[in-house]
Amino acid sequence: MGLNFPHHPDIALAKPPLAEVICQVRFPPILRIAREEPSEFQERIRERFPLLDIEQGVVVKLPAPASGIAPSAEIPPRVFRFTSADHQTSVSLAIDFYALSTQRYTHWSDFAANLALVQTAVESIYRPAYASRIGLRYINRFTTQGTQCATMSEVLALLRPELTALFQTDAWSQPASLVTQLNLPDDQAMLTLRTAYSESADEPFFLLDFDYYEEGSLGFDKLVERCDRYHRVIYNAFRWSLREPSLIRFGPAV
Repeated sequence: MGLNFPHHPDIALAKPPLAEVICQVRFPPILRIAREEPSEFQERIRERFPLLDIEQGVVVKLPAPASGIAPSAEIPPRVFRFTSADHQTSVSLAIDFYALSTQRYTHWSDFAANLALVQTAVESIYRPAYASRIGLRYINRFTTQGTQCATMSEVLALLRPELTALFQTDAWSQPASLVTQLNLPDDQAMLTLRTAYSESADEPFFLLDFDYYEEGSLGFDKLVERCDRYHRVIYNAFRWSLREPSLIRFGPAV
């Protein structure tokens, strides 16, 4: 049986709790991306993503001291990162994936428009045979400042008790940190729901992290429509996670 979150119409929020939204599409390695500069790809998206960084790191492997194996270094494939003028949204292109991420989320329609632009460019220029993994991830960060709450206890009260049950006990005081992960099958897809809590950061926070993905030999046709379905599942899960009166904290449009 798949997921059964109640359906909610998508409401734009003036102050969404989102820290980042990411869509990543993985595909079998394409040597052309590693061999040549992606100038044609850049021209297709440069109006929206004019800034460019090329990431070329080095992975150093340090074996156990007694193993007798010498340290080694590997140079992973380059990642081309194209960024918007406000530095809030970026497109990453590598030999075996592309990704769109933003730290200034407005509404799904805006994110989907950027995704369609990138998807069309990748498909027409590099013609991947298929996608091996397609995933959409929404990372929500709840703080006292972002929710206009006086304490973290008030922040936790915005969420359903199923998500904060480990805080509701007399056996211990409020924990210093907490990490949970729940993997929920949904037909051929999977929703991973992660929660995290920390008191040790500069600003205490509670994370609500939704990662919905499919793996296999997935067609590139109608990829944006596929991600639109992912978004609807995640949005319904997000709305289920909040107590009904809590949405007002984030300035829903009326």
